[in-house]
Amino acid sequence: MAKARQTPADADAIARQHPAVEALRKRRGRPLMVRPKPPHRGEAEDGELVAYVDYDKNMSVVAVVDAKDKKVIAAEEVPVAFQLSDDERREAEALASSDARVIEKLRGRNMNPLTRLYFPRKATSDARRHRYAIVFLRPNDHERYYAIVDLSANEVVDVLTRDALTGQ
Repeated sequence: MAKARQTPADADAIARQHPAVEALRKRRGRPLMVRPKPPHRGEAEDGELVAYVDYDKNMSVVAVVDAKDKKVIAAEEVPVAFQLSDDERREAEALASSDARVIEKLRGRNMNPLTRLYFPRKATSDARRHRYAIVFLRPNDHERYYAIVDLSANEVVDVLTRDALTGQ
């Protein structure tokens, strides 16, 4: 009989038992993904990796959860920027769609967004502490605009043309 996998919510609830993950409750943090833990040198495969983003510190926290025993094996901050979660993509697109500059560029046309994690080229020390998304606005086959969204501050910080984005 196949064993039922735990849900992402189950893994998150277990991971939050660890102080490094629980501390995210006091700051603006959220789970980004839950994946099966890959086996390592004879270790059991029964476990989950839960990755979190901490928007206040622009850091990631990864917890290794033992699904069978419902305990946290380890949790720590890691210097990794994970790709955007589906929730983050939706938030970035919603912020972009309500921005006056984007509304002006689209002129009533569909945004047809493509959204990815973004690292500003000339990041100030403040900017390095924030998490950004770039929303590619594709109202037709030829026009492209780019909304830069600061997910840490929940705001669109810039709307660029292709020339402005590439510097050409």
